[in-house]
Amino acid sequence: MPGCDMISELPDSLLTQILSYLPTGDSVQTGILSKRWKNLWLSVPALDLNCFLIAYEDDEEVLFTFVERFLEFSPESSLLKVKVRCRPLMIDGFMDRVGTMISRGTQHLDVVSRNCYFEERGMYYACVEFMPMNLYTSKTLVYLKLSSSGLMDPGCPVLEELTLARDPDDDYALRNDEFGVMRVRSQSLKRFSVLPLREVRDYHSIVKCTLEIDAPGLEYMSLGEDQFDSIVVKNLTSLIMVNLDIKFVINLNGFFDPWDASKRNEIRGFLNGISSVRHIIISEKTVKALDLYSKGGMIPKFNNLSRLEAVFPSALLQFLPAFLECCPNLKHLVLKVVHSEEMNEGLELTDVPRCVSTTLECVEIKDKFEWEEEKMKVASYFLENSAVLKKFILSPTAYNQNIYEKVNKLAKRSTVCQIIHE
Repeated sequence: MPGCDMISELPDSLLTQILSYLPTGDSVQTGILSKRWKNLWLSVPALDLNCFLIAYEDDEEVLFTFVERFLEFSPESSLLKVKVRCRPLMIDGFMDRVGTMISRGTQHLDVVSRNCYFEERGMYYACVEFMPMNLYTSKTLVYLKLSSSGLMDPGCPVLEELTLARDPDDDYALRNDEFGVMRVRSQSLKRFSVLPLREVRDYHSIVKCTLEIDAPGLEYMSLGEDQFDSIVVKNLTSLIMVNLDIKFVINLNGFFDPWDASKRNEIRGFLNGISSVRHIIISEKTVKALDLYSKGGMIPKFNNLSRLEAVFPSALLQFLPAFLECCPNLKHLVLKVVHSEEMNEGLELTDVPRCVSTTLECVEIKDKFEWEEEKMKVASYFLENSAVLKKFILSPTAYNQNIYEKVNKLAKRSTVCQIIHE
């Protein structure tokens, strides 16, 4: 009926569930709608605060008063989701409130704060954040996202997903040797991510920091950017998918010596540690690192790998067959070839790895630009050598009628192979 407020007729439980998807500030503003909505935000089972939107001089008084009122309104109710962005000067008092929130049954915790630094006699000192102790013993917390700068050993017994976001400024907090390792140890963890650094290009850490991952139940892992000097993995026997956008090294020039025995052993240990994975996504920088590593060490076999997504610079296409040799049971390959300034003169793909001749069923070529001669050679290579190939897919960005006709005329070893443009 015209003028009828049907939303307000919904039960409180449904309205508070709807409001839980809004930032808390927006949820509070719904109180002006009517008396029915005035205090509804206080019963929302979620808290989403961006304290950077509060005037700096009013931080503590405004924030703590607001949070205290929110927590005291219904002390017995669950607070399922907490997302907070705060400044470092607020940490000492605010982390106590976070501890209270966790004790209220929080399942999803997302806390990001930036460390502050002061200078004295030319030395930098860090005010490092301290998380409440019940964070590590919570029996309800299944998702955790932290901006962390130091020892990280989440012992949450039911934690399933962990995301780390590292601020480049945290390097000052890591100067002390005791903060030289970030440890992720969990029996329940299923998903782990290190987020790429935002608005930072060619980042190189000023300190050595090792990331250590020990999670026997981990299924999905994503490592974005080179934020660690080394990565150590243990007991990753349940991996389903790994997404790598790393070069395995941080130094001033961004490259490592393939003949450096220590670095070879470190990379070999990492690759062996993830060798049971079924699906890998690797960026251009990771392909370059693996090519460099292969000059001084041997890439292990990924016997369980059935799907590979890789970005290859055209200058490294000669490395493609050798890399595929490490994937003996590969079935699906998604390949993006990007233009390189250093072109490979006279590209010849002659070696045929086992997967190409016996197991590869689908090849998908992704490209945003015109096909150069090298890319046509790649298409010809797979079509002529893949005995069980069922689909050769040209993605929408790669497809035009001329390319489709050229590829369709190439010789095909598999009699059931279809050339598909999507």
